[in-house]
Amino acid sequence: MSMDKKDRYRTIIIISFILLIICSVILFVGLWNKLSMNPDVRVGNGLYFLVFAIVILASAIFILHLLEENRESFTREPETAFSDDAADTPSEQSVEPFVAPYDVDIDILADTIVPHIDLRESIGDYAERILLNLARHFEIVQGIIFLKNAKTQEFESLCTFAYTSGKDPAPFKIGDGIPGQVAKNKTLMNLTSIPEGYLQIESGLGNASPDNLLIIPLLLNKETIGIIELASFHTIDKETEWTFQNLSKIIGNAIITKTKTTGKK
Repeated sequence: MSMDKKDRYRTIIIISFILLIICSVILFVGLWNKLSMNPDVRVGNGLYFLVFAIVILASAIFILHLLEENRESFTREPETAFSDDAADTPSEQSVEPFVAPYDVDIDILADTIVPHIDLRESIGDYAERILLNLARHFEIVQGIIFLKNAKTQEFESLCTFAYTSGKDPAPFKIGDGIPGQVAKNKTLMNLTSIPEGYLQIESGLGNASPDNLLIIPLLLNKETIGIIELASFHTIDKETEWTFQNLSKIIGNAIITKTKTTGKK
């Protein structure tokens, strides 16, 4: 029962009780005067007493009935508050606040990774700056960003980091190879055992192959518009996976925005 209904209910009870009391007082006064002024009238006096007794009894029954009804309504209220119908109503459901599983502020991290758009800069140079920032922050030793060509439907290399091959990475379509499967499934893939010869890092210390590869889809309107491949000598844990899942949305939007403003390289 709502508070307005409870208040109206109490008001009706109070007014009814006051009216019954007033009627009882008037009846008692009239009866007293009649007894004082004409004591020989026995039948009338008895009738007055009977009416007075009925009023008192009716008042007691009425008040007890209203109190009982009011008590039952308060007793039923908690049950209806958690009924199945109420649970199905979105407006009555309590909304639990979202709590991130890791202590990572994606917005602050994105400000560090994603640079501001410079209209004089090509899309390739802009994406390369993103790769460099990712490499510094996550200890990445090699990286590639692929962007989907709307005409050919192929994912073409947009930029690379520490890529030592003499030619650009080969383009691929959805479903082709490991990155093609990621583009198809639209789900991040964390590989801890990279196939032999898949990646190779050249440095002054010699050649080495990283053991860990993270392939991240860039999604826009639930469609894969790009792929990021990142290689590392360190194990990529669940926190890093969760971070990239959220960071990739911002990176994808930034690259598409840059593409629309300046066109592809």
